[in-house]
Amino acid sequence: MKKIKKTNDLMHHDDQRLLSLIAVFESDFSIDWLVGLTSYKITGILTVLEDGVQNGWLGSREPGVYYLKDVKKRKKWIDLLNQREKNELHRKIADLFLAELPDDESKAIQLSYHLLLIQCDIEKCLWLLKAGDAYRKTYRTEKALQCYAKVLDDLEGLEGGEIDRIYTDAALRYSKISTAIQSTTKVISVINKAMSRAKKLNDKVLRSLLEMHMAKYEWMRSRYTSSFKHFETGWAMAREIDDPQLLRSVNTFIPHFFSWQGLFYEAIKVYEKFVPEVEKYPEGKFSLLSVLTVGTCYAHIGQVSQGLGLVDAIRAHCLETGDRHLAAHADLVIGAIMLEVNRTDDALLYLERAMKEGIREHNAWVYIMGRLMLAFGYYQKGDNEKSVAYLRNFLKVSSKVEVTVQSYPYLMELCWAMEQGKYPCESGLSIEKEVNRTKKGRNIFMKGVAYRYQALLYKHQEQPYNKIMTALNRSVEYLEDSGHQIELTLSMFEIARIKLNVGDKDGAAEITKKASEILLPFRGVHIPDDLSFLVKTPPVGEKLLKEILKLSQEMVTIHNNKDLVSNIISTVNRITGAERGAIFFFEISEENETTALKLRASKNLTAEQISDPGFSSSKRMIEEVASAGKGRILGMDRNDDSVSHFSEVIRSRICVPMILRDKVVGVLYHDNRLLASAFRESDLELLSYFAAQAAFALEVIKAYEKEQRLNEKLLEEKRYYEKEHLQNIHS
Repeated sequence: MKKIKKTNDLMHHDDQRLLSLIAVFESDFSIDWLVGLTSYKITGILTVLEDGVQNGWLGSREPGVYYLKDVKKRKKWIDLLNQREKNELHRKIADLFLAELPDDESKAIQLSYHLLLIQCDIEKCLWLLKAGDAYRKTYRTEKALQCYAKVLDDLEGLEGGEIDRIYTDAALRYSKISTAIQSTTKVISVINKAMSRAKKLNDKVLRSLLEMHMAKYEWMRSRYTSSFKHFETGWAMAREIDDPQLLRSVNTFIPHFFSWQGLFYEAIKVYEKFVPEVEKYPEGKFSLLSVLTVGTCYAHIGQVSQGLGLVDAIRAHCLETGDRHLAAHADLVIGAIMLEVNRTDDALLYLERAMKEGIREHNAWVYIMGRLMLAFGYYQKGDNEKSVAYLRNFLKVSSKVEVTVQSYPYLMELCWAMEQGKYPCESGLSIEKEVNRTKKGRNIFMKGVAYRYQALLYKHQEQPYNKIMTALNRSVEYLEDSGHQIELTLSMFEIARIKLNVGDKDGAAEITKKASEILLPFRGVHIPDDLSFLVKTPPVGEKLLKEILKLSQEMVTIHNNKDLVSNIISTVNRITGAERGAIFFFEISEENETTALKLRASKNLTAEQISDPGFSSSKRMIEEVASAGKGRILGMDRNDDSVSHFSEVIRSRICVPMILRDKVVGVLYHDNRLLASAFRESDLELLSYFAAQAAFALEVIKAYEKEQRLNEKLLEEKRYYEKEHLQNIHS
């Protein structure tokens, strides 16, 4: 009792400052630190600490190391200090940490708590950058943003070579993670200041990257001409410098810019040029966010299962590594794809999950775009009350951060519903205004959609036939260039309706037939009821057989093993509606000279996923097909779902042997995890034929590459002997 009384007396006098100092530490602190920061004797400090442990407001992890447990006391004791005293303590603790803690990420994190509350010099700003990077690694975006913003604020009025470089580095990091979080005007202001400093440094690498970031934010504000100017400038600088690391960073932007222009085929071409034979994340040339963009592009051009499989593979990877921030983005993309193919119930499930995770992980882009997608999804479900609530929230938040660019047609479609009286009117929105705004943009996909709604407006206003058809034909032209298949067919169906209205039944039937052929890969998307009488759809098997025969002929023209295996898997994914696929070959092990199946190439399926216990039943299926030499189809396997926390149920799978000269040389394996549609027996028959053709083509490629290697070796030997001969002549 005597000890406690003494401590209580101290707490009302000198020890108030000691307690305030304890409260300033964010987490653990040592008794040595308290001794170094105060003039107190160690015995007096120990008395206070022991009292704290006994009374429960202090905890001890190990001898001499303590932490404050009572949050209320922390606030109370800090409030006893004035601002000058708080700043002085934070500065002293920061200096102590700089001197005593080992130089690692943990030091950066501990320092950042105090550095965020004081004015920082160059050394401290560098530690804030390290802290921001450490926070980003653990997906704590908000904390990282605070660190980068503090560096920018503290260096605002300072200049000089090292200061300019630190400021520019901080600006790039700040820009990367500010999308839809900070006002675009604010971020652009920071980039402009960094550009000025990079010019003084004469650093073209930094300038190239800053130009790319400026292009992104100008695009988000719908300032397309300025965006393209910055993009071209940055891209030209990168090509001139020819630095591999810079080119990798710039490559990350390219799929986004093609996608934002509505050039979906171009985005995919860039991606497929660098994609490895066996999927591995993250890709060597692209960020995971870029790959998500490519997945959306695949869905747009009609390869829905390929797109879903790619996005789902990224989502699984993110959940495995703990990146729930990007996993929320992947859920958003899956929801968007599901909306495209009229799977509204599935779309809403993924979008709601994306929203929940987006809010929890502070993913502002998901938070904003998810609301617009949910507004459209609930409109499709007939729930206008929920739809309007999401729409209003979207308009409010997107306006706040000045994100005006539209890469999806949902807002236009809701405006058209308002025009038709099917949806409550919203102040400031109209289909005419939205169409005119979109037509002025640089996204050819969105322009194609806008011209269709322009035509519908003309039709509603009873404008002349030629005027309506001109708008629809422009819509088709833009959508064909973009590659967006479903929106293209919608414009074609509108042309068919106009032709029917003027009595041109043959013309209507012709364009409806073309549109129906485009829709064949989209399982579940059909010809509208009012036009279905115009065309008789050929059996799916007949269409697929023609496609396989055509692709089999094309295979003989490919002279690169990597291109061929990629083409085989992508083709099967597309024609069967599979999301993932792989080729396994029999190879001889160098260790024990036994033959075993080895993964040769894959799409949306990594080696890690194949090794995961959740894939075990599929591995058994692959081995059984290889052993029996006969293809198989399996339905849903619920047992795999409980094996790994990031595994999903495999809804359906198909596997066929690759047979060459009556011998199984490998297998083709494909499956679905998101789409419920099962593989058919007709798929099995067609794939078995295709697998045989693929096995032959791969054998030809193998022989061709062997011959090429031999020729190169002979050429090298020839050059060597010619060189030796010349040396002998001149010796």
